[in-house]
Amino acid sequence: MAKSEWGLCKDCKWWQIEPDASIANNTMGLCIEEALQRLQLRVSGNSGCNRFTSGKPARAEGSGSAPPTAEPQR
Repeated sequence: MAKSEWGLCKDCKWWQIEPDASIANNTMGLCIEEALQRLQLRVSGNSGCNRFTSGKPARAEGSGSAPPTAEPQR
């Protein structure tokens, strides 16, 4: 796998966090990458994967809940 295909959630546009949450390693949020949405993956900013796409996280109430209750905003 090429290094450019992998990145941290806190730097990914597919990470969705609470409206008032800070972008940090320990912030929990929902992965909203289209192919992974059905899994309702709750991940930290320090998590990462090979579906990374650079960008600012989306924001929605309920994104950091366990289980997440927010709808994907992208």
